[in-house]
Amino acid sequence: MVAVAFLVRQALDPLWGNRLPFGSFFLAFLVVAHFAEAGPSLLAAVAGFLLADWFFVAPRHTLRISDPVDLLNAVFYIALCLMFSWFAHRMRRSLRREQEARAAVGQLAAIIESSEDAIVGNTLDGRIVSWNTGARNLYGYAEVEAIGQPIDLLLPRGGGEDFRELLQRVGRGECISHFETVRCRKSGALVEVSLCLSPVRNARGEIIGASTIARDISDWKRAQRERENLVAELQSALAEVKTLSGLLPICSHCKKVRDDKGYWNQIEHYVREHSNASFTHGICPDCVADLYPDLKKGECAAP
Repeated sequence: MVAVAFLVRQALDPLWGNRLPFGSFFLAFLVVAHFAEAGPSLLAAVAGFLLADWFFVAPRHTLRISDPVDLLNAVFYIALCLMFSWFAHRMRRSLRREQEARAAVGQLAAIIESSEDAIVGNTLDGRIVSWNTGARNLYGYAEVEAIGQPIDLLLPRGGGEDFRELLQRVGRGECISHFETVRCRKSGALVEVSLCLSPVRNARGEIIGASTIARDISDWKRAQRERENLVAELQSALAEVKTLSGLLPICSHCKKVRDDKGYWNQIEHYVREHSNASFTHGICPDCVADLYPDLKKGECAAP
């Protein structure tokens, strides 16, 4: 670009004479500063100064400057190059930060949109301002149906006061995690959710809204209730069970059992005292044949 500026200055030299010897080189510097970083820009400025001083400033073919006007032009050229180089560097850095911020916002928006959790943005007075795909899948409302609506759209009847209290706490800067509650779907069905609420701040740090993340815990709560019911049933069953264990001293002739105090008890009395079992009495076929040989084999006396 500096070479092009030199050729242009050569072509215009018969017309310009010694006027504005650094003009075309300053234009070249501006083009380089626009597309390149500070290093190439300053190199273009120095190269332009040397070429202009050597070929177009009297005395020519030397780096000395004899004319005060040319010296003043050289000072202005260097000052303007430094000023525009600094300005271009600041603008380029600001633009880079803006692009990085936009990329980060776009990435964050993509993460929010692809999340399975329902992420809803609310104003502090409870109006919906943002709605992701997870919210649509959980609650059944499309984005156009939810944006601008009050949060009461998702609350079961009589559940608005609790959520407004939560919004007030978030408005004071508090974060709320794992708050279990119930929400209402578009179909009218209720769904159990776990909520996390966080304040949303603007660039000045002021709280302007709340972000609500909801996760469907219906299956987990159902499994928890089933587990609790099962545990209760087992505990109830265990409370009713008495178990006999250890060695029982029993008479080999009359079959009485000796208890811990040394008394001999009928076996049915001992078992009844140490378990929930009860007895009915009858006569087995062998005893019938032995005690009542006149009765038919297989018949048992009534209890």
